[in-house]
Amino acid sequence: MDKALSFLGLIKKAGALLTGEDGVSGAARSGKAALIMTAADTAANTTKKALNLSVWGEIPHVRLPWDKDTLGELLDKRVCAILAVTDRGLAAAFAEKLAAQLPEYGETAALLREKPSRKGRKAHG
Repeated sequence: MDKALSFLGLIKKAGALLTGEDGVSGAARSGKAALIMTAADTAANTTKKALNLSVWGEIPHVRLPWDKDTLGELLDKRVCAILAVTDRGLAAAFAEKLAAQLPEYGETAALLREKPSRKGRKAHG
């Protein structure tokens, strides 16, 4: 298992990871989500909801390189299509690990390293 995926498991153990549309939506609407993520094979409708939450709450969004089954196995669920990290420091560290493996995640890592904006976050699609 790669380092970023393993770190996602640690975020879950720390209690800073929410899964499913209801949990992610609640975290985004309450201002607790620091990063919204979708699985590589997430359905278009769910991805659209995640992107809308991202834009609305000015929360970075990333499409992960893993599929729903892989994420579900890691998180002790059947499948997992949408997730949110609620701790900004852990979200930044996770994005850094992703960027170390896949440079296309570098922009999100940089956004999460920045000081929060007036609303607390910046958007990224």
